[in-house]
Amino acid sequence: IAPEMARMVLPQCMMTEWIWSGSVFAFSRVCNLRSKSNAQAETRMVTHQLSRHMKDHFPICYKYLID
Repeated sequence: IAPEMARMVLPQCMMTEWIWSGSVFAFSRVCNLRSKSNAQAETRMVTHQLSRHMKDHFPICYKYLID
């Protein structure tokens, strides 16, 4: 069963975990687009955490890719 199908049967309040993969450029683009004030609060919380991890692991790229 695919993970997205298995999550269908979980109650809405259950926590799930997954592993993301992608390029630094792609993650920086997500952060730039989804950390603005017109994004949902939950989305901004995720991008804040993503930005923190990017800054820790890729400080030089972060400096140039994040607006």
